[in-house]
Amino acid sequence: MLTTVLAQATEFDVQVAQAWGKSVMLGVALGLAALGLALVGLNYMKALGRNPEAGKAASQIIIIAAMIEVTALLAFLLGAFLL
Repeated sequence: MLTTVLAQATEFDVQVAQAWGKSVMLGVALGLAALGLALVGLNYMKALGRNPEAGKAASQIIIIAAMIEVTALLAFLLGAFLL
């Protein structure tokens, strides 16, 4: 049965499936990067609320956020290249 289904699949169906798969991959990558940035910001604000001296860690937080953004940018560029 699988061979008959695969034989009936047209080239257009394959292209549509590939586009959907790549779009989902890109959406998941960018969504998780946004979630990571939100968690970093949330925990930094919690740390500032508990300990006002934690403001000295702002440079480290900016570096971590930049790393997350670079990962998201690479995922976006790779996804755009694949699409």
